[in-house]
Amino acid sequence: MKNLHLFNYAGSFFLLVFLLTVAACDEPTLPEPDIEEEIVGQIGNPQFNLKFTNGDNVDLDLYVQTPNGTIINYFNTSGQGGQLDVDCLCGDCPNGPNENIYWEIGSAPSGTYKFWVEYYSSCDITNNLSEYTLRVINNGTIVQTYTGALSESNAKSNVYSIQY
Repeated sequence: MKNLHLFNYAGSFFLLVFLLTVAACDEPTLPEPDIEEEIVGQIGNPQFNLKFTNGDNVDLDLYVQTPNGTIINYFNTSGQGGQLDVDCLCGDCPNGPNENIYWEIGSAPSGTYKFWVEYYSSCDITNNLSEYTLRVINNGTIVQTYTGALSESNAKSNVYSIQY
């Protein structure tokens, strides 16, 4: 009986030493989260940023309708204080397949902004598919993100809106 009692103390002692050893060790390190790619274009408030795939074969365009109804896009690059500063056209994309429309901080009119993505054309082969990520950004912070895929047969994304 004494040997069993001694075994319990020894087992408790070794358990305590094990727990103290584990507690003294560095905490396991978790892998760093993937840092989001740098957003191409001028920082603004608001800022609408489009990033898409297949930029050599597809031309996607970003559209923003301002509170007074002006549409900013590749054809009309500014309106109501906003400006398209990055436009990608069939591989002519120095910073990758991106488009960006922004307002200088403190200059944007208040109201409802509508925004969407349109599949303008295939650059080489017909009916290419392109995935996109559309982000709304305020002062460098992403406040909304939308994703989807467009092709010639599905040529326009949903129209989204934000109150600013």
